[in-house]
Amino acid sequence: MLLVGLVGCTTGAQPCNATSPPIATASEWVGRHAPTRIETSAPIAVVPGAWVLHVGDSFVDASFQQGLQPRFHAAGVRYIVRSETATYTTTWANSADFDALLSRKPSLVIVTLGANEFDIPFPELHARAIETIARKIARARASCVWTAPPMWRGDTGISHVIHDHCAPCIFFDSDAVLGGLSPNERGKDHIHPNRRGGSRWADAFWQWLSEHRDPDRDHGPWALVPFERRGT
Repeated sequence: MLLVGLVGCTTGAQPCNATSPPIATASEWVGRHAPTRIETSAPIAVVPGAWVLHVGDSFVDASFQQGLQPRFHAAGVRYIVRSETATYTTTWANSADFDALLSRKPSLVIVTLGANEFDIPFPELHARAIETIARKIARARASCVWTAPPMWRGDTGISHVIHDHCAPCIFFDSDAVLGGLSPNERGKDHIHPNRRGGSRWADAFWQWLSEHRDPDRDHGPWALVPFERRGT
């Protein structure tokens, strides 16, 4: 699966360290901050010409990018999506197409990968691929957000591996922010979000993205601030 992303690594709010810190809980990944009411449909003002790339697997097309696209367009932002079903972090780490997209200098990259690696017995073996993807985005001088898919069951550890190795991307823990998806928010396969679940996922991500925008334009039009650095 191939899709779009951004740079700065925290889970929903906390920085992802490539060293091996104690495993954080989902609530710790999200962080604690003063509630802010931001209208999720309100346009985000950005620098003209800045564009967003979203890459990933089939979860990108599970009413996620469909919910984000009109918001980016309303803000006058070019939003390019590249997704490929049944793809892996290792697929993208070695993708010439991904390299070509990054060479066009997106301002923000959204990565939605990991769902197809829920079952692998040794997820830590994919740490290098995750680091490679994050480094490539950083070299392109783009901001980055790595969005974990809403889990349909427990995984063998890939979510923690992504969290610990996706720096400088910010890790967005979808489950921690959404509180999980209910059965009626998933499709017939009981895995992918349906229109209702995908819409709520997109709403939550847009709200999070709005809250994390950095007003300091010296760091680029899509610079992000982790909650830990906001003092809230």
